[in-house]
Amino acid sequence: GKYDIMNDIMSLGLHRLWKEEFVKIIKPKSTDKVLDLAAGSGDITKILKKQSDCHCILFDASLEMIKQAKKKLRNHDLTFICGKCEKLPFKNNFFDYIIVSFGLRNFSDLKNSLVQIRRVLKKGGAFLCLEFSEINNPFFRKLFFFYCKLIPIYGELISGNKGAYQYLIQSIKHFPNQISLTKRLVDLGFNNIEVIDILDGLASIHIAKKCNIKK
Repeated sequence: GKYDIMNDIMSLGLHRLWKEEFVKIIKPKSTDKVLDLAAGSGDITKILKKQSDCHCILFDASLEMIKQAKKKLRNHDLTFICGKCEKLPFKNNFFDYIIVSFGLRNFSDLKNSLVQIRRVLKKGGAFLCLEFSEINNPFFRKLFFFYCKLIPIYGELISGNKGAYQYLIQSIKHFPNQISLTKRLVDLGFNNIEVIDILDGLASIHIAKKCNIKK
């Protein structure tokens, strides 16, 4: 229940601006099918529905998060599914867009998750990921990780869950940087990959297409 409040506090509200910019890239048609993976409380789909009447499916491993998303999006006709990305319950070549916002680093098996994402993505479709990444400036990078030491304290005071936010910091530290994630996407058969850094790499957007048959 404190998920959105914590996101605002941790990012000083910046995550809302990042998500707005992320959604501007997508531009789906009303006939497109969009899969919002690790949908959380539904922020991305809420923004997306302002610009398009596309069919959205919100998918998350946490039933409690899905309940939060249903409250936030109760005025929209949407599909909600609780499940694991490592085993997506969709047929091949089904979605025009698959989007993930600050969730890719939480998948227990990143390689298999990306394989599944590519499988259910239509040929010509796009996978877009907004995620924490590696800050390019060494001084800024050190400053960020100093700030990160405060986040578990916020978590304990506001949500009563210090451990979850200790995990959050570790997941950011161990997640592949821009170059490593791009290489993984290429190795798994994605094409035409574009990377957009936010705040010098504090976060980044990866855009990957499914254009050719995987070797």
